[in-house]
Amino acid sequence: MFTIILIHFLLSGLIDAQLYEGDSCRLEDNSSGVCKRLKNCQEVYQQIISGKLPTSSCGYISYEPIVCCPLPETITNTISSVTRRSTEESTLTVTDESVNVPMWEKINGRSALSRRKCEEYSKAVYTTVIPPTLAVNRKPVNVSLCSIKSQKLIVGGTKAEPKEFPHMAAVGFNSKSVGIIWLCGGTLVSELFVLSAAHCTYALGMGNAAWIRVGDLILKSDVDDARPQVRRIVKRIRYPDYKKPLEYHDIALLKMERPVKFDAWVRPSCLPSFGEVENVEKAIATGWGRVDWADEDGSDHLLKVTLPIVPHRICNSSFGSAVDYKLNRGIIDEWQICAGEEGRDTCQGDSGGPLTIYDPQFTCMYDVIGVTSLGRLCGSEIPGVYTRVYNYIAWLENTIWPDN
Repeated sequence: MFTIILIHFLLSGLIDAQLYEGDSCRLEDNSSGVCKRLKNCQEVYQQIISGKLPTSSCGYISYEPIVCCPLPETITNTISSVTRRSTEESTLTVTDESVNVPMWEKINGRSALSRRKCEEYSKAVYTTVIPPTLAVNRKPVNVSLCSIKSQKLIVGGTKAEPKEFPHMAAVGFNSKSVGIIWLCGGTLVSELFVLSAAHCTYALGMGNAAWIRVGDLILKSDVDDARPQVRRIVKRIRYPDYKKPLEYHDIALLKMERPVKFDAWVRPSCLPSFGEVENVEKAIATGWGRVDWADEDGSDHLLKVTLPIVPHRICNSSFGSAVDYKLNRGIIDEWQICAGEEGRDTCQGDSGGPLTIYDPQFTCMYDVIGVTSLGRLCGSEIPGVYTRVYNYIAWLENTIWPDN
């Protein structure tokens, strides 16, 4: 039935020629519209989740639909009825057997695989325990391993608690003088893969990223409440469009030589889905980076900080002259997220680490919405820049779970 919906959406658009974002188009009532990505057209999106499929479509960018969106003057006549229906019905039920998933996933499948994997990984939050012998009803029970603390609102940050961020990874490089140096952060996203920044796959003078360390809290301690697992990196996969010295598409996957074992200290983060990344106001950054700009070394203890999301317009203007050869097109909202404020920021050594939100569906799970990419001065009024993970979902899914 999913296939029927997909075909219906494609055919009903009557696309004679591919149109692009910003092109003029005609709505069902022959009024004027403009081509927009579905995620940027709330009017059409609300119609879809209330059960009405569009009859006007502009085409696709990769897997993402471009729809004919009403111009501002045509919206007022329809928005009230669409909003009323959408509050009553948040998903479209196709058959009795269909799973209630967001309409976005039903249209093109983007992020649907990620959500299934998120549900699968969320089961690692619990473990089965058999009560003591003297218990009256001695039956196995599920016990939560969750250690996420209250949402307190790494410069300006605080120390993370044991097991609070089980997806956090450190990326190491081989040094002839001191052995392994942990220079970057990363996010565990499956048994075999860690998500990081493309610029973290290689370090001048040390070569390719060589090691992954998960399940740790204090990197230089063996007596902390941690159960680190160390794996050799066997493959470094940068996003194909990443081209140095530019900082765009600064995202990569690191494949480990063998799977890590999930437990209370080690558990993947989920990848984000469409609805979860819209209208996010705050997110959590974690890392072992410097605590201020003058520090020579990073923090031994994993740090956390809650950061405000900075609107694209403000972020782009904040960088000013920094928009140079590395950002020759400025900050691109589709590819990048800005976050941070004076005194609260990520810093050098946090590169590649996650910007996360709490998953709204699965208990004790995070969604990684950004990968720490670059900034100017740590903790200054200039926000940090993060690669927007959702833009790369199709590539991530195809690489992490090719058999699915």
